[in-house]
Amino acid sequence: MADNEKQAEARVPERRANLRSRRARYRLLLVLLTSAVLAAAFGGWYFLGRTSAPMVLTVGAGPYLSDSHELMREVAEVVERHTDRLKVRVLATRDSSQNITLLNDKKVDLATIRSDTPVISSVRLVANLFPDYFQLLVRGQSDIRTVRDLIGKQVAIPPFGTDEFRSFWVISDHYDLPITAVKWRSLTFEQAANAFQAGQIDAIFTVRSLRDRRLLDLFEDAKLKNIPIRYVEIDQTEAIAVKRPFLETGRIPKGVFSGDGPTPMRDMLSSAVERALVSRQDVSAEAIAVLTQILFEHRLDLTIRFALASAISKPETAEGLNVPLHEGAQRFYDRNEPSFLQENAEPLALMVTVMAMLGSAMLALRSRLMSRQKNRMDSYNYVLLDIAERANSISDPEGLRVLKKEMFAILENVVRALDTDEVTEEGFQSFSLLWESVREILNERGAELKGD
Repeated sequence: MADNEKQAEARVPERRANLRSRRARYRLLLVLLTSAVLAAAFGGWYFLGRTSAPMVLTVGAGPYLSDSHELMREVAEVVERHTDRLKVRVLATRDSSQNITLLNDKKVDLATIRSDTPVISSVRLVANLFPDYFQLLVRGQSDIRTVRDLIGKQVAIPPFGTDEFRSFWVISDHYDLPITAVKWRSLTFEQAANAFQAGQIDAIFTVRSLRDRRLLDLFEDAKLKNIPIRYVEIDQTEAIAVKRPFLETGRIPKGVFSGDGPTPMRDMLSSAVERALVSRQDVSAEAIAVLTQILFEHRLDLTIRFALASAISKPETAEGLNVPLHEGAQRFYDRNEPSFLQENAEPLALMVTVMAMLGSAMLALRSRLMSRQKNRMDSYNYVLLDIAERANSISDPEGLRVLKKEMFAILENVVRALDTDEVTEEGFQSFSLLWESVREILNERGAELKGD
């Protein structure tokens, strides 16, 4: 007894040391868990709370101070005002041909081009911007009344090699103007405007929007100098569009430049070409989606800044450029389109209802079949139980042999029922156990009768 007490006392310090060790481990574990939680919280705050760098899109916008360049500058400012996710850089270029070259060379992400500009398969449409009109201007007292009257006259046409330069020859070809019969001079619009007001040329051909800054300046300067300007109608626009499908029939409204006069004197037909904003297939869909959203959702802001923004529209891919929409732009345009489930809600609901009814019917049929199988198996089991009960009252071996014959007959019936799926495997197994038990009862009863 004393030895046991001594051993217990000797183990007390050891237990205390173990307890202190466990407490130290618990404290260390608690510190580690707390540190891990704090580290996770800080990491989440850092990654979720930090400001990611904005996406940047560079756009080839056309000549400096041209309509497309001015519009893209306003777009860049509106984008900066309404989102921190995107910035637009505007690059001044020569014309649509240079823009598409820069886009193909991946030096810009977006480009403003005319709808008749040749493009490659990777180019994708973002939005239609505004139409440019073919315009033929002459002095008020000029005897030039039709395009054919340009023969023998001094005509200023856009600089050599530009899209506008080629447009003049489209008109010249359609009206069958001899190349040498028109005294054309390739000039910038500023040079052409100065020469026109100085009386050095008879007509100006240009391709511009009706709100182009330089065109408006020409009308204002001519009005100050009392130089009347008259439009010559390009009247066969539909016929020209048959030959050049990318060109449209446009209408220059009466008095669009001056209501005093007015200029033009009446509504004038003219060929027009759509100015479009395009991108490449590999440019970020997210960035294009953000840009497209701002173009349309903040169009009023853009229009207040630059009137031509009111003409921005969703492209009809079956017409004009006939190139696919950019994935990002398509994402915005389809924002209000019903999803597959919404569009097919009624047929899907009917399908689900029919499937539910069929499923319910199948379950009911299965339940009924299983109930029949169980009832049939129960009837066989009741027969076995009856045999077992009758065996206890049998007093001669012959009676036991009759009961055994009944048992084997029942077994034969059950095996056949199993083959025809009238009973289940589980039911047959329970029947087999009962059948073996009843046979043992009969054997034991037979042994008792022999002993007597």
